[in-house]
Amino acid sequence: MLKLDVNGNPIIEIGQILTCTETGKQFTAARDGCSVNYARDREGNIFSDEGVDIREKREMSDRSKPFCCYLSRDGRHVTGWKGNILGRVTWSSESRTGLTHVRVIDVHGAMWHGKGSGAGMCIRLHPSKA
Repeated sequence: MLKLDVNGNPIIEIGQILTCTETGKQFTAARDGCSVNYARDREGNIFSDEGVDIREKREMSDRSKPFCCYLSRDGRHVTGWKGNILGRVTWSSESRTGLTHVRVIDVHGAMWHGKGSGAGMCIRLHPSKA
């Protein structure tokens, strides 16, 4: 009997051969620290770490809406889920309320600004007008 997760998708076993929806490449499901080397979207599509990076960079090129990512531990970059660099922080400042405000140039050369809880935490970026 096929086991399903809480979203109704088949459960992935470590060692199972998977195919990345983004790249079309096959890879083996494996542990990666306290995580795994794959992700799923809402539709149940499977992505390798490489596929996640490609997808995040493509989503960041859509400047019609805010973009959520992470501020690196050293505060010098914004990153994706697996620490993949999505942009460089060009300016940052901490407000009286403890929020970190940043200006960023993304991997496509576009400028963003945003605020979040600080280094190592999620940050929401908004496209900056040139």
